[in-house]
Amino acid sequence: MPGIAILCFLLFCATDAFAKTGSASQWHGAGPIPMRNQMPLYLFYLQMEPDKASVTEQDKLNINAGYAVSNITVSCFTPATSLYNINIDAEVSRITLDLKYGIYENTEVGLEVPYLGLSAGYLDEFVKGFEDSMGARTPRSRIRQGSYNLNYSFIYNNQDLIKRTNASDGLGDVVLKAKYQILEEDRYSFWPNMSFRTAVKLPTGEKRSLLGSGEFDYGFGILSDKTFSERITVYAGCNFVVIEKPSFFSVLNLKKNIVSGIIGAEYFLAQRFSLVAQVTGNTTPYPSSGTNVLDEDALDVGFGLNYLWKEKQNVSWYFAFTENINSAASPDVSFNTGWKVGF
Repeated sequence: MPGIAILCFLLFCATDAFAKTGSASQWHGAGPIPMRNQMPLYLFYLQMEPDKASVTEQDKLNINAGYAVSNITVSCFTPATSLYNINIDAEVSRITLDLKYGIYENTEVGLEVPYLGLSAGYLDEFVKGFEDSMGARTPRSRIRQGSYNLNYSFIYNNQDLIKRTNASDGLGDVVLKAKYQILEEDRYSFWPNMSFRTAVKLPTGEKRSLLGSGEFDYGFGILSDKTFSERITVYAGCNFVVIEKPSFFSVLNLKKNIVSGIIGAEYFLAQRFSLVAQVTGNTTPYPSSGTNVLDEDALDVGFGLNYLWKEKQNVSWYFAFTENINSAASPDVSFNTGWKVGF
């Protein structure tokens, strides 16, 4: 929780501090990496992806077609009592069609349609090799669980809450969202772009396949960004999500909300090419269990690149990877790529 509180505090102080150091660039930032926490235990809750504060122009449509894949391995239990016993060896893939339409000068509405897959995947050996080269292999769990297996189990008090060894895929929970920009960046003052946003998650994903919670979730957030020194844009954001407990977790005393945040920066190497670095995190809704996968907040670092197509000013491509940096509450590694097209 302290890490997330710091991210939310930086929303209000970072953009103001950076804003006083330079004027706004004429180059428009592509935005932060639109990555979510794809740990299976968070997959069925509403997540408000990192975004920039500016809205889609009135009567214009922006489409973001993205693909993300995350590799996860977790093996933990409550010491002494084994009240909780959680094992996850899986890959989560997400194909997302994200539509944003400007209905007014400072207001956009959006529709996010995800297609999710839970499987043994294809990244195990690659991730093992990378972790070995860095001297940072996930302790015990990768050796114990092997490669290219699917095992997703959550045992509480000797009761199977989740037990899955077969792959599944299908429509996830569709999200309706809206964003209202309250401040527009002024290159000659400290004012950043700032907006409020809201979202509601519809229970369209199949609960039996763990692709949805079967419940509505509601979210509220604030976004801010500021460009300075001609080439650098700083992004910050904080979100508050109200969740409904899934029926398969009925015996658990879950918290009613999740807080998430982001702080990041984009640097232009050229007018069409930029690099992005960011830190994201979210609090845990789960009760104290003596396991790091449930007790600790997620914290991740991500790096990516954006390229604006030369022949098409309204078409851009991005690629990024994200790594967890403090606990098993998020995937070991995630990759994200996609196209953004404006009409």
